[in-house]
Amino acid sequence: MDIRITGASQNTLKNISLTLPAGKLIALMGPSGSGKSTLAYDTLFAESRRRFLNCLSTGARRLLARPDKPKVDAIDGLPPALCLEQHLPPAHSRAVLGSVTEVLDYLRILYSAIGVPHDPATGEKLTRVSPEEITQSLASQPEGTRITLLAPLSADFGREIEADVLQLRKLGYLRVRVNGTMCELEELEATPPPADSVCELVVDRLVNKEGAVSRIADSVQAALRLHAEEVRCVIQQKSATPTEIAFYTCYRNETTGFSLPDLSPRLFSHYSAQGACPRCEGLGWVDSQKGGKVCPACKGMRLNPVALAVTLDFGTQALNMGQFCSLTVAENRALLSDLVVPAVYRGALSCVLAELNQRLDCLQELGLEYLSLSRAASTLSGGELQRARLAGQIGGGLSGVLYILDEPTIGLHPQETNKLINALCKLRDKGNTILVIEHDPQLLAAADWLIEMGPGSGPAGGEVLGAGTYADFLRSNNSPTGAWLAGKRTFSLPAPCDVHEAEWCELRHARKRNLKDITFRFPLSALTCLSGPSGSGKSTLVHECILPALKEGKLRGAESLARAVVLDQSPLGASARSTPATVTGLLDVLRPLYAGLPLARQRGYSAGRFSLTNRGGRCERCMGTGVLQVDMNFLADLYTPCDACHGARYNRETLEVTWRGKSIAQALAQTVDEACDFFAPIPAARAILKAMQDLGLGYLPLDRAVTTLSGGEAQRIRIATHLAKAAPKRSSRGTERLLFVLDEPSTGLHFAEVDMLLQAIFRLRDAGHTILCIEHNQSILSAADYLVELGPGAGQKGGSITYSGLPQK
Repeated sequence: MDIRITGASQNTLKNISLTLPAGKLIALMGPSGSGKSTLAYDTLFAESRRRFLNCLSTGARRLLARPDKPKVDAIDGLPPALCLEQHLPPAHSRAVLGSVTEVLDYLRILYSAIGVPHDPATGEKLTRVSPEEITQSLASQPEGTRITLLAPLSADFGREIEADVLQLRKLGYLRVRVNGTMCELEELEATPPPADSVCELVVDRLVNKEGAVSRIADSVQAALRLHAEEVRCVIQQKSATPTEIAFYTCYRNETTGFSLPDLSPRLFSHYSAQGACPRCEGLGWVDSQKGGKVCPACKGMRLNPVALAVTLDFGTQALNMGQFCSLTVAENRALLSDLVVPAVYRGALSCVLAELNQRLDCLQELGLEYLSLSRAASTLSGGELQRARLAGQIGGGLSGVLYILDEPTIGLHPQETNKLINALCKLRDKGNTILVIEHDPQLLAAADWLIEMGPGSGPAGGEVLGAGTYADFLRSNNSPTGAWLAGKRTFSLPAPCDVHEAEWCELRHARKRNLKDITFRFPLSALTCLSGPSGSGKSTLVHECILPALKEGKLRGAESLARAVVLDQSPLGASARSTPATVTGLLDVLRPLYAGLPLARQRGYSAGRFSLTNRGGRCERCMGTGVLQVDMNFLADLYTPCDACHGARYNRETLEVTWRGKSIAQALAQTVDEACDFFAPIPAARAILKAMQDLGLGYLPLDRAVTTLSGGEAQRIRIATHLAKAAPKRSSRGTERLLFVLDEPSTGLHFAEVDMLLQAIFRLRDAGHTILCIEHNQSILSAADYLVELGPGAGQKGGSITYSGLPQK
């Protein structure tokens, strides 16, 4: 049944109605901020979540806040929706690639079922015997051997002797051995055993003979019911001195006495107190992940010494779970083919191995074979995280679900995009509907159905411009995106600079991580693009080799570069208070302005009074966020406007200070275009706002929470922030020349926005700056002055320069 949306007017949507065909791969396209995310997340996913809550019992609903119904007249045919986001909630500090994909769940089963435990202190293999092996050992004694089976009693036995003896009598037993001496129960009542005595219950006394094996088996089971981990026996062969032997059903080191209970999956979980490293509590690092160091106790493996002493046999090597997870996904998949599984477990574990192999295969198909299962999810790029979640869903086998993805092609080389498309089609063919927000031409061409939003961003968007097949849009004369796809619109590029006449920077012997001792050269005052498959070494080359070399003065030919400005994919803000005004630095410019006004000076207000992070000026009811958070327990939290400040974020006293008739809250409530005129007398503020305007963000309110921005809006704010903060400084040697490092700047950008980005980049180049850009977008690669490609593959298959020279236009 198709999904029919009628009268959607959430956020900037303009009362739109449309139909999403069920069981298809559907792509939402259009400018960033045009309403794609609002339609997908704030309307479809929000309504699916609301309906799920309504299905809960009345008692359960009382414990949860009721989310508001999205502003839509009706949504018919809406299936359960799953949102595969590009970000993790802050609470998921222990999440790793293996847990995101559920691979660790199956690995825990394997290690608990067929893992071989060792003594953590000595490394010796631990042994144990089964009840059947105990029975066989005793039954194999010579005929006529006298056998006494004993079950150890607890250390508390004898403290309440009458009750203890009565309990044993009820079980049908008559004798106890105390410190090696046999005693009748009547004797114990008369003379209780001394404290700290070793007491053992006599379970059975028998003579081994033909047919005794069944009695021995029953007695062994009876002894194990009394003490599950140990059975003691006194064995006396004919005319021989009695000998004692102990059988342990738990894992034990016969030399040191170290013992281990039965292995369970929880022992191999770093989320569990039973399995987590006690030093780092399962985090793998101490202090903080970015500023801390690898945990010295578990060496980053997150598990405790007992769990790390359990290995699996992979034929030529035995690996504990930490070692296995530290390998790449490709190496994991190859090793599983060599896993030695005891015959008795092969049937039971066949499904587990099939699930493991399927998930690892999906990760490889999605181009993530270079990652390790122990890789912290917080260090994955948005595209990597989303593809990892996709691999888990493909392996999960769900059908009849609406999957929502936001730009899953982020960070993908064109070859890898084809793998992603195949994976999405596989998920679709299971009976699911796939809705992706996307700008990539490859995925748009592969989609079954396209929907274009627009025509502009923010208030200028929110309309459905068209819906149909890829061919329909190529033929359309009314589709802005179709014009780009059909080549009717092209990028307005200036003439490339002549790199043959340029000065060059050179880095020799780059060999970090997977780099193969390469020499990397790039021209100054030019745009150099660095491309290649994910994991081929691009980020390593730039962030771990070039930038440190520049800082340390070891980059040849870089004497004229004053400093580097780095634009990466790090989150825009670290708190719920983050807005375009805070992340661009605009608020840092305005706080001293308002603190210097007469009323502020009269009251003794400092610039900190106008900060949202400090007590005094902010609204304490919402802590400066403008909204109140409602805990939804196992669902995503909800947010409602603050009933004290009504979204202004500041308290009443602070809002009484005005400049040009506006309080700081009113000034920040303006759009970029409005604020550009309002703050025209303030050069520092004007520079920041002008950079945002140049990238098409004039419609954006300055106090909008960054968590509500689309991916393209967030990316343009990142770019504008760095362009504004990196304004050239004059020195005695003249204007500074800078190195701009851009890490996938086209992320989330529509074709028209990529054109704006290129214009900004070329303005920097023409001003004498050098731009080094990691990118996969073919339009930007074609516009480069110089192109370098790393590869040919990922991980150890990458790290080499496969091409360097002029791009093929």
